[in-house]
Amino acid sequence: MKRSLSWHRGLLMLPVILVLCLVIFQAFTLLRAEVGRYQTELFLDHWQQETAASKSFVVEPAELNIAIQSVDGAIRQMPESPALYVLQARVLERGRLSGIDIENNAELEAWQKAIVLRPAWPYSWSDYARARSQYSLIDRSFTAALLRASKLGPWEPRVLEHSALFSFHYRGWLSDGLQATLDNSYQKLVKAYPHRARKIARQYQ
Repeated sequence: MKRSLSWHRGLLMLPVILVLCLVIFQAFTLLRAEVGRYQTELFLDHWQQETAASKSFVVEPAELNIAIQSVDGAIRQMPESPALYVLQARVLERGRLSGIDIENNAELEAWQKAIVLRPAWPYSWSDYARARSQYSLIDRSFTAALLRASKLGPWEPRVLEHSALFSFHYRGWLSDGLQATLDNSYQKLVKAYPHRARKIARQYQ
């Protein structure tokens, strides 16, 4: 009788044990992802500080590889995190700007994944458009990304700055509709952030 009761108690405890194991596994997965994210952000912050101190600063290939491994490891733990794909895109961008060869389209693919996972976030759309422009891809995807960013974040500072910059830089190359949208963003930037607007305008005078 006692053995029977013990066996039944064991069966009743089994779901609790399974849930506890699942919670521990998820916590460990989150911890490893957070470590990778933190390491990647440390590299990005360091590179930004070095760039502010010297415009000739370039990222060392060894540092870039460590940062890529960190963010890739974090993504393996949390593949549905849009913020991690944004970090991945920024790391790859720094590598490209430093003249380090990276996998073709890897940077753009990272932005695309960030957009798919968080489609209502205007910054990712705007940054994706900027990335496409740096690859000289002034195409339908570039246009769609800018229009989407303007619709989702019509008064967001970075969205306005990117749009204002493109309104000057690609004038004469864009459709009338997109040019009008970008010009409207520049006027918003003039009203909300006049100093930033003047800084952009001076680049094209």
